[in-house]
Amino acid sequence: MNIYFIRKRSGSRKELGRHPFTFDEAPGTLRQLLTAFTLHGLREAQTVVGDFPLTEAEIAAQAVEGRVKFAERYGQNNDTPDRALQVMLRAFADGLVRIFVDAEEVTDLDAPLALKEGSEVVFLRLTLLTGLMW
Repeated sequence: MNIYFIRKRSGSRKELGRHPFTFDEAPGTLRQLLTAFTLHGLREAQTVVGDFPLTEAEIAAQAVEGRVKFAERYGQNNDTPDRALQVMLRAFADGLVRIFVDAEEVTDLDAPLALKEGSEVVFLRLTLLTGLMW
């Protein structure tokens, strides 16, 4: 099953990227969906990336997203899968992210999830503002 996941930041109409994602078997709940995305993201973050020159087509494709990234990573990710899943569940429980499946918000981790071929899953990361009150 192929779906698309879209990352967005609150206060911005612009998508941070639309990425295809393939499942062997469709996840039945939001918890299963978030677990699959989290473990995939952790594997990507821990993959060593070599330095290589970008082609003009790669630069143009990344410019559409709003930034051109180079192969260099500035930090090392030493998280374990258990720690990554714990952080993901805490962020969801604290309301730091909102999840929309085909334009419908999903709020229950264990409710049945109706994904179909080509579904769009939007991850909206909420930004907390801090400052001093005068």
